[in-house]
Amino acid sequence: MTENRPLKGKVALVAGASSGIGASIARALAGAGASVALVARRERELAVVEREVAEHEVPVLALAADLAAEGVPEEVVAAAERALGPVDILVNNAALARTGPIHDTHPRHWRQAFRLNLDVPFLLIRAVLPGMRERGHGWIVDISSEGSLLQADWSAPYSITKRALNALTAQVDIENRHLGVRAVAVLPGWVRTDLAQDPEELGVGVDQLLDPADVAEVVLWAVTLPARVSVGPLIPVRPVSRNAQTALNWEHYLRAVRHYDTVGGHMLDVTGMSE
Repeated sequence: MTENRPLKGKVALVAGASSGIGASIARALAGAGASVALVARRERELAVVEREVAEHEVPVLALAADLAAEGVPEEVVAAAERALGPVDILVNNAALARTGPIHDTHPRHWRQAFRLNLDVPFLLIRAVLPGMRERGHGWIVDISSEGSLLQADWSAPYSITKRALNALTAQVDIENRHLGVRAVAVLPGWVRTDLAQDPEELGVGVDQLLDPADVAEVVLWAVTLPARVSVGPLIPVRPVSRNAQTALNWEHYLRAVRHYDTVGGHMLDVTGMSE
């Protein structure tokens, strides 16, 4: 065990912690000494992550819950704080990756995306923020997507909800950083996860993608900065390889989608970045 544990005594709540980026963040925070509450729907996968976090010899709590259900975000925060203490670090990683054209998006799917990708982070933030403000410290970390920076065909409702999450993060940060409570949105590019497209189908080497641990390292870096330092509120994290850039990946995907009309199709970079 390392003696360098800058988060010893801190409590982290990681939503969407059963695999991929969320699980990696939970392990990284635990490795830095934080007690960790893990929240996700998939009980079996959550139990695996719970064991991995416990190997860092920190208190850990696994909560199998559907955060999209009414009242559950507030219940989860209350349960975590009863078991571990006040939440110092909230990581919003739970998300629904639903895409498609606006004209073919069912209202139910639209509402589901907004519920999990925006309402749930808002409710979790709202539950932990008063305590953070009172104590004079805390971190809100929202896991967004580099796709939120692109205006792309067939990307609704995922990219729309992630853009809204970016705005929520920035609002929380500007309202609270003078009180010692900071908020950042981490915007990963193409990450090697079970939910990601197979890079080899698009002619991209697996080793060119980000690893979930890379994103976790960025989160750990942010929450261990000195209290006088403010970063973000948006922190893009991209693969170095040009072949693994989000814009190129999405264009490849669209060409592979049946019935997608490439004539007139286009993608705009809303932040002025060049890909």
